[in-house]
Amino acid sequence: MSKSKIKLGVYMCAILMMGVIAVSSNLSNIMAAFPEVNPNTIVSSMISASSFTIIIMSLVTGKLMDYVSKKTLMIIGILLWLFGGVVPYFLTSLTSMTIARVVFGIGCGMIMSLCPAILAENIEDPAERGKATGTMTSFQMMGCIFFSIVAGQMAKLGWKVPFFVHLMAIVSLVFCITCIPNTKPVATAKSEGAAKSTFKPTGMMWLWVIAFLIFMMAGQMYSNSCSSLITESGMGGAAEAGYSLALFAAGGAVCGFIFGYLQKVFKRFTLTLGCFVLALSYVIMVFAGSLVVALLGAFVCGVAFSICMPCIITGSANSVDVESSGMAVSLATCSQNIGMTLCSFVIPPMGAVWAASSSMSVNQCGVLVGAIIIVIFGVVFLFLNKKD
Repeated sequence: MSKSKIKLGVYMCAILMMGVIAVSSNLSNIMAAFPEVNPNTIVSSMISASSFTIIIMSLVTGKLMDYVSKKTLMIIGILLWLFGGVVPYFLTSLTSMTIARVVFGIGCGMIMSLCPAILAENIEDPAERGKATGTMTSFQMMGCIFFSIVAGQMAKLGWKVPFFVHLMAIVSLVFCITCIPNTKPVATAKSEGAAKSTFKPTGMMWLWVIAFLIFMMAGQMYSNSCSSLITESGMGGAAEAGYSLALFAAGGAVCGFIFGYLQKVFKRFTLTLGCFVLALSYVIMVFAGSLVVALLGAFVCGVAFSICMPCIITGSANSVDVESSGMAVSLATCSQNIGMTLCSFVIPPMGAVWAASSSMSVNQCGVLVGAIIIVIFGVVFLFLNKKD
């Protein structure tokens, strides 16, 4: 099977990686449908239930790759994503919907780990692998745009209708079946007499895993604070915050397609460049005097993410041998989601301390704290990642 065909199959599966955004954009309608339920409980049921499941499945999937082919696992993941995404339309209780969201999280966690792992398994050249991972990020961002816009339009027809946007998984399933090879897993190959192969972590791999956690704690500040930055400054409301998310995804989609070129030009400086651009986008959004400038900052933020994310994912995969790359990517994906979860518990309190002695708001200070952490991150890896 050609590499181009394999890449296409992975890209079409990567569209599903940000499918949780379909529910995020519909949260207010779900809350209105359950007025007797605390809004925080709604968020926990619709978002947190999936997020915590994704963290667990990122690790479980890494181990399952040793015994089940990645194609089979991807098919299972897509089917779970599809079932958990669509079935809430037919349910009436929040409890049953929460269970469905857990199933959705299982599928999403599998897909998030498998997409980069399949690229790592089938593309040996680091430069080509980096370019493919960048393009994968573009498709991930395009999925974000698709789900946010389409689900938003569907919400006009009723609060349950947006769940049907998850039918997009059928398209991904077709591409998975026809484009991704059914490569034998390590355990199967070993049973047939091949050389024994086990997971061999390296110090650099653990450094990438820890780095991803720290990076995402700071990087998640955009998603957590963009709406508040716009509304508290009087630049707009929920609709304008939605535009910010769309432009963020658009910036990420555009940059992902040229990531390979950027990596070729900047080499080991690529990640540092992405970190500096991300920090700059945070500063732009914090001090934006108008909605146009704030939206520009969101676009630049998306560009930066599509530089940083492929660097970290490929760095994790390249720090171990091919047989260990799947588990390395799964560990990195797990730390990514842990970092996103920890963000609200770590960065905003630091921002609150700053805000106590400043004229800026807690949100503004929190985002600036994130920018400082990201700059430090970029400088540190400039010296650690010395290979061109």
